Amino acid sequence: MILSVIGRLSQTLDEENDDIARRGSVDYPAYNLRKSQGLLELNRLAGALADKQVGPVLRAALADLHAKLETNRRLLRTQLQAAQAVSDIIARAIRDSQSDGTYSARSWLGEDE
Repeated sequence: MILSVIGRLSQTLDEENDDIARRGSVDYPAYNLRKSQGLLELNRLAGALADKQVGPVLRAALADLHAKLETNRRLLRTQLQAAQAVSDIIARAIRDSQSDGTYSARSWLGEDE
């Protein structure tokens, strides 16, 4: 049963990572819901495995899942940093357009002329 949960979670991560890599539209709320449900199921099943030895198949599946989660984390971090950079540029442009330059250091330095 745990392998099917890991499989669904891995598939979700593959799909989201592919969508992000293609730089197209990404349904982040839907992926977040699917990942949250998968991780909840995984956490519930992990308690039942606490006293048992993990076999090589499960160990390999967990290692693969870990690698996909790490890739997903890096891709999402890059997306977030890019969105923050764009947001900073837009905010700076709005601030600059609203200022008449009266209190700007440029006028003191003679850069406006």
